[in-house]
Amino acid sequence: MKGRICRYAKYKAWNAGGIITCRVNPRNTSRECHRCHSLIVRYNQGQAAEGYTPGAALCYCPQCQMRGHADRNASIRIGRRLLERYTEPCKEKPPPVGYVPTGAVSKDTGVALSLGAKDRKQPSIALARHGERNAHGTAHQGTLWMDERP
Repeated sequence: MKGRICRYAKYKAWNAGGIITCRVNPRNTSRECHRCHSLIVRYNQGQAAEGYTPGAALCYCPQCQMRGHADRNASIRIGRRLLERYTEPCKEKPPPVGYVPTGAVSKDTGVALSLGAKDRKQPSIALARHGERNAHGTAHQGTLWMDERP
C-alpha cells in the first residue's frame, strides 16, 4: 500500500482498536518456513509434496517437517519480520550536533529558499505574478482594482 491508502489503513486500524500498523517487505514470505527460515515446498491437496507449485494452498518444510496452509505460513513470516524490525537496534548513527547537510543553508542565518527558487536559481516571485495579465482563466473581466471607484 502506498501514500493515501496506507495512511487511511493506519488511521482505521488505530481507531478500530488501537492496532499499530507498519509496512514490511513481503518478499519471499511465501517461500520461507516461519520456523526455520528454509525454503518450503508448496503443493495442492492430493499431490505429492515435491517441488514448488506457485499458488498452491499447502506447504511443507523438508528441514523441520512443518506442514500447514501456505497463506498462514506467509502471514506468520510477515509478523515475525515486523517484530525483528522493532527488536533490533537502530542501524543509523545520529548526526553530530550542529551538522548541516551539504548544500543546505544553516537555520541560524534566517534565510530559507523555496524549492522552486533553488531549481531556477532565482526567487519565485515572478511566478506568483502570472495572474497580472488579463489572460484566459484569470477572471479579470468586470472586476475593479482597489483604487478605482465605481
